[in-house]
Amino acid sequence: MEARNNRVVEQYDVVVVGGGSAGLSAAVTLGRALRSVLVVDAGEPRNAPAAGVHGFLSRDGINPKELLELGRAEALQ
Repeated sequence: MEARNNRVVEQYDVVVVGGGSAGLSAAVTLGRALRSVLVVDAGEPRNAPAAGVHGFLSRDGINPKELLELGRAEALQ
C-alpha cells in the first residue's frame, strides 16, 4: 500500500472484473497461487433469470484422471 496525495493506493497482482462463477473461480485459483487479487463486481448478476449454469467443469480435490474422464463424458453430451 502506498500513499499519494493523501490517497491510499493499493496494488494487486490481478484485478478480476466480474464476481460471477468464472470471476470467482479465477480469483480463488489465483489466491491459492499466492497472488493478491481484487474482484470488481456490480453486484447485479446478469444470469439471475437463467434456469441453470452451464459450461463449468469443477470438482475441487478430485483425482485428475477422474476429472478428465468426467469432463470427456460431459463433452460428449
